[in-house]
Amino acid sequence: MGLSEKGLWALWLWGLGIIDLRLFNLPLLGKWIWRLATNKSGLWKEILVSKYDGWRSLREEGKVGRGSLWWKNLKEVWTSEGWGRSFEDGFEWEVGEGRAILFWEDSWLSCGALKSVFPRIFSLSVTKGAKVAELGNLIDGVWVWHFEWRRPFF
Repeated sequence: MGLSEKGLWALWLWGLGIIDLRLFNLPLLGKWIWRLATNKSGLWKEILVSKYDGWRSLREEGKVGRGSLWWKNLKEVWTSEGWGRSFEDGFEWEVGEGRAILFWEDSWLSCGALKSVFPRIFSLSVTKGAKVAELGNLIDGVWVWHFEWRRPFF
């Protein structure tokens, strides 16, 4: 397996004692993305979730303007380096009580995000940003869904 021109340039710079900070920073930013998605608690995570809506906003276009330089760098790694797609593809969801998973937007089922799989049904939903727990409840040990639509289907 050969090295790309960029990889050879980085090795040459390392040999001279000069570090390509962008290449050096990529794994560190990737680790922050991983920690943001997998850590259950922590003050730093509560702050990021309240300010940026957590790791989900990394995949959204156009919200970079109000972010810190660090957050902008995370978004850049997520989109331009292709880490976001491979990260979400390898992510296995644990629904639990459904309080942390967006019903339509998160890929919590094996088919992918429901808004992408069923775009016409998603367009009729009144509760586009709802979490799984908000759209149903257990009744006598059976999960019952409670969807709201802009118009009746039949």
